[in-house]
Amino acid sequence: MRAGRPLLDTLSRAAARLLPGPLSPPLQAARRELHRSLRLAFCLATAHRRAVCVAPESAPGHLALRLPEGVRWGRPASVPLPPDLAGSGWRPGRPRPLTLLPQGRAAANVWFLHHGREALCLRLGLRGQVEFLRYRPRLGAWTEA
Repeated sequence: MRAGRPLLDTLSRAAARLLPGPLSPPLQAARRELHRSLRLAFCLATAHRRAVCVAPESAPGHLALRLPEGVRWGRPASVPLPPDLAGSGWRPGRPRPLTLLPQGRAAANVWFLHHGREALCLRLGLRGQVEFLRYRPRLGAWTEA
């Protein structure tokens, strides 16, 4: 039975790409805010030649992220991890600040946000690459956001 699961995941992702659906307005706003905060942090890190942190809440020396009303931190239990994180040892909990370094580098991290049954995953790579994934509850699949 487990052998068919990767095929089912692949078909679900393909269906999600073929059947576009809008991201909920609160998650769209959260995604825009994340993008703006990351761009600002990368610019500040390069200009001042030191690390800049983006945090879920205000703290000294951190850029605080403001989430739209109704958007919550974390991944609901009903939402599975994205396929490539399933065996990674990722642990839930409070998100750690994102540390952005000069020259577009970063300390890798993963953040989850959700609004109702829909979820958004921000993945930040070591070379500063930003990836957004969204969970499509009707299809049970993660797709690019």
